[in-house]
Order: sequence, then C-alpha cells, then structure tokens
Amino acid sequence: HLLDKLCKEIEKDLRLSVHTHLKLDDRNPFKVGIKDLAHFFSVKPIRFFNRFIHIKAYVTHYLDKTFYNLTTVALHDWATYSEMRNLATQRYGLTMTEAHLPSQTLEQGLDVLEIMRNIHVFVSRYLYNLNNQIFVEKASNNKHLNTINIRHVANSIRTHGTGIMNTTVSFP
Repeated sequence: HLLDKLCKEIEKDLRLSVHTHLKLDDRNPFKVGIKDLAHFFSVKPIRFFNRFIHIKAYVTHYLDKTFYNLTTVALHDWATYSEMRNLATQRYGLTMTEAHLPSQTLEQGLDVLEIMRNIHVFVSRYLYNLNNQIFVEKASNNKHLNTINIRHVANSIRTHGTGIMNTTVSFP
C-alpha cells in the first residue's frame, strides 16, 4: 500500500511539473508545502520475510510500465512522456527505459473507397492545399487534422484494386 501511493505521488509530481504551462493548481511551495520524495530512493533493499523490497526498482518499473502503456495509447504524447522520464532521472535519480516507439502513427490513413461512398461529407469537411497537393480537414475534435494525399489513394488502390474507380465515376 505504501509503494503504490508513493508511485502515484511521484507520477503526479512529474505530470504537474511537465504541465506547468497549463496552470493546473497552485504549486507554490510556501502555500502548499513541499514533499521530498527523493529520500525514499536512498533506502537500501529491505528484506521482508522471504522477499526483498527495493523501493527505487519498484517505482522505476511502475513509471516505465505506465509511460510505455500511455504512449502506446496516444502516440502523439510521446514527447510528454519522454520529458517525464528525463525529469524522473534528474529529480529522483531513477534510471528509466526509453520506449523506442515511433513518434507518429504508421497506418495507411483514410480509405479512399469510404471517401468516395460519402463524397458529400468529404466535400463539406476538407479543403485542398495547392502548395502541398493534399486535402486537409477543416476542423477536428481531436489534436490532429486528417490529410489525404496521393499515397492514401495508392494504398486504397492496392487494397481494393482498380474497381474503386467505378465507385468514384458512378457517384450520382
């Protein structure tokens, strides 16, 4: 129970430190007080019956697992978790493992066949960028805008065959 609470406190401290630009709460140590959690990591491994409890290794494993899992869920946040790893090393002396995940998604993108089936939706939501020769989504509810370029068309033709052209031409 003590170790899990310590892990959560360290994670919370790292998150609030990395996201100071968001002005989430009052971090003034004179008003809130300050907790020095770093002294827990100087404690040698403790033998408890037939088990050894190594606080530094436990917290490091927890943070590594948490940051890796959260990075895989939202690849666009990879830089935030990388910064939190660096801060954990600087502030607490924890040796963190790099995730080595890609900094972008590796997917085929939007399916052109679906676009052609719903061409009226596409026309109302996308604009054409003449300089880059791509279609760009006007607005989005998430952090990223979808784009469609010639690679997406080529991937769709590879996936569905040249029959998708019939869908495009036959649209009423």
